[in-house]
Amino acid sequence: MTKEVTTPYGVSLWKSIRILWNEFKVNTIVKVADGVKTVFWKDDWHEAGNMETLFLDIYNLVLHQQSTIAELWTPQRWNFVFRRHLNDWEIPRVAKFFSTIDQFSGLKAGQDILQRQGNSNGTFKVNAAYRKMNQPNQLLLRWPWKHI
Repeated sequence: MTKEVTTPYGVSLWKSIRILWNEFKVNTIVKVADGVKTVFWKDDWHEAGNMETLFLDIYNLVLHQQSTIAELWTPQRWNFVFRRHLNDWEIPRVAKFFSTIDQFSGLKAGQDILQRQGNSNGTFKVNAAYRKMNQPNQLLLRWPWKHI
């Protein structure tokens, strides 16, 4: 079992980054390649947003909620298994869902990559993150500026 870090030597910067992960993650998006590491419903991979948040009603209808994009994508397009038959009033919502994800062009060679939004090439830069998290309208006081 790992001990809690109490000194600034070694890994305290990474400890601070781990503590701030939720604040950092909202500014990232997953660039899908092979889809093996990207969870369809949980990860932010689509430009419209998180699928679970956008389509919570559809999320509750599907059987495999932890599936990756690679598991759900087939050469014939998406393959979702619903827990039950759809009711008439659910059909328009499912159609909207499929219309939203229809923009996905398919899997590619390579690995999925977590990219930071706002940078031209998607790379993480400490100074850009520092500026973003220390804007006057941000109430984030825990930024580890002393460790950088």
